[in-house]
Amino acid sequence: MEQEIRSSQTIHTYGPGAIADFPELSVLILSHDIPQDYRFENAEFWGEDAESPDNKIIDDRLASAFNVDCFVSAPTSESVTGAKIQTVRFPSIAQCPITGELFDIREMEMDNENEYYIDRTSRSSKTVDETFSGYDSPNNKYRKLIPVRWVIATEDGYLDDFPFDWYVHVKLGLLDEIGKGNRLYLKSSGNSASLKNIKLESRHRNTGSLLGFVSLAGIFDQEDTFVDLEDPRRDYMQYVKNRLPKPWYGRLSVKSNRGIKEFKTYVVDDLPYPPYNTDATEEEKRRQLSKYPRTLLRGAGNLYFPIVYKGISLPKNGYNVSIPEDFVMRFQNAIKSWEDIIQDTGDIEEYIELLRKVHSKKFSDLPYSLDQCVKLAKKYFESFESQKPQYTVEQLREQEFNCFLNENVHSKKSEWYSSRILDGKQYRLAVENLIDKVVLLDKLKELKIFRGFTRIKPLMFDDLIFDNPEKITGRRKREFARIQDPRSEKGTNTLPCSEVKGEGIFIKFNNEVLRDWEARSSVKSRFQIIQNNNNHYRRTFGLEEDEMISPRYVLLHTLSHILINELAIECGYGSSSLSEIIYTGNNSDSKMNGILIYTSTSDSEGTLGGLVEKGEPTFLCNVIEKAIGKASWCSSDPLCLETKSGKGFMAVNLGACHSCCLLPETSCCNMNKFLDRALLIGSLTDPEIGLFSS
Repeated sequence: MEQEIRSSQTIHTYGPGAIADFPELSVLILSHDIPQDYRFENAEFWGEDAESPDNKIIDDRLASAFNVDCFVSAPTSESVTGAKIQTVRFPSIAQCPITGELFDIREMEMDNENEYYIDRTSRSSKTVDETFSGYDSPNNKYRKLIPVRWVIATEDGYLDDFPFDWYVHVKLGLLDEIGKGNRLYLKSSGNSASLKNIKLESRHRNTGSLLGFVSLAGIFDQEDTFVDLEDPRRDYMQYVKNRLPKPWYGRLSVKSNRGIKEFKTYVVDDLPYPPYNTDATEEEKRRQLSKYPRTLLRGAGNLYFPIVYKGISLPKNGYNVSIPEDFVMRFQNAIKSWEDIIQDTGDIEEYIELLRKVHSKKFSDLPYSLDQCVKLAKKYFESFESQKPQYTVEQLREQEFNCFLNENVHSKKSEWYSSRILDGKQYRLAVENLIDKVVLLDKLKELKIFRGFTRIKPLMFDDLIFDNPEKITGRRKREFARIQDPRSEKGTNTLPCSEVKGEGIFIKFNNEVLRDWEARSSVKSRFQIIQNNNNHYRRTFGLEEDEMISPRYVLLHTLSHILINELAIECGYGSSSLSEIIYTGNNSDSKMNGILIYTSTSDSEGTLGGLVEKGEPTFLCNVIEKAIGKASWCSSDPLCLETKSGKGFMAVNLGACHSCCLLPETSCCNMNKFLDRALLIGSLTDPEIGLFSS
């Protein structure tokens, strides 16, 4: 038996490092580049044949931004090679539903004569689950073992089983009994499932006599459970010798002293003992505690924050770059192949001479002559210093913004892109000259690129995913270290990705109209509430203030949300099938001011043409007017609109709630943050503050 999931889930819900609950068992998704049994040694294409992978996704612009060769989608059930998404059972500790005894699944997997596995004949691997069947309980063959509810994790991404053996014996003061193989039991008492009614028993491994029991009531107290400033034997990080596992990178190939294949462990750096003194500041204490594990439910929402970048695949001639990405990729591959024959790596002319010799064989399929290639190669060494170009989020968005407005874009058959640019004068709204251009995108391809994930709290700097770790310092560097790479090998030059083909509407707004509106003192005053709350939250975590958020961003973001809600009604798409991208610059730069609303569903629903039709002048004006009309009143008003202190995550929303503005998390580009209807339609106390107040 196998478990099938949607391709979009491989990037969000079930990406590498995520825990997935299925009937009878809980599993952890492994890295995409871990070799699959009986298949190709080169595993960076998610188990597919590296010579001709069907799941290879090529986009030179975005590949250069992420410093990879290409992207790979998850293998499908039609895969010729039989490649699969690999998993491993996690948590490794399972409980008998009858007796409450705890068992380590890894010990049962290593037992070749294991009589408790329900599907022994079709089991093809002992480290990768491919049959998705649970274990029978050794105490009752008619009942399945149940994965325990708790795991431990750190802010730096480490993940492990809850240390029941260590915990019970430390709390009982029986330090010599740790790791001796005593039998552990979880027993429930009372009428509730609260932790205070659950006790953990330890019984002697040979005699079965009760050594003692403790309550689990305090396991969510990090300091009480894992930290001890006086006795290192009672401190968990000292017990594990400052090493913690990252299970998504797989298990060791050799067995440990326990006779099982343990997860690969890694050193937790800069963690002395004791981790802090009693007179340490709160900042010092918090920083050291972030390196200690904390107890979480295995289904907790803060256990996994996927970092997914949504990029638009553009035609090669649709945006301006100093050096074409297709030449950069080809030239870098050539440089790698010349490593053994280049005598002086600092001699540019030696590379140029080799380029002249191989141009007809290796570069002839590119649209550049020999002289053009030589000029590009020289420019490459001057500008890129033998590295792929590094982009920021804003630079990538600016390329997309310029491409949408470029009337000379000509896409190839292999490039899913088709656009029609309409003059904004055809769109008559109550706010005169508000719309500058409308671009109807009959064909649009979105790439959802999985850069990694964080645990405990989401990534605070979105642009960190493009940073070079050698060029950043301070808090940004510490935050960058929290990003968990989905690749198990440093040499892997691919990243997981899903490809969505659909359609969209891009609206460019008049800069002068927005600038005049932003200049109002009432607008600045109301926006300052959001700005102060945002900066306060960032200072709490020791982060710099955000310069990318402006009144214009909040306005366009809120307008995008109410348009998506209205378009979902008008064109028949579900709101979760539509997504947005907001195009604005920082506070001092207003080159970009537009919104893109496009279909983001992975099936044929996204290419039916219903969305683009609503972008025509006869329809879009009506859609905007209806959306503004509905936004003028919320079922939660006046409480919703008149909020003065902020609400929602980070308290950066004002007049916005689930009844009026909020979208499904997968549709919003910023986690439903920075929304305020008052900037659109005015507030009860200041009706003229909104852009559409008239």
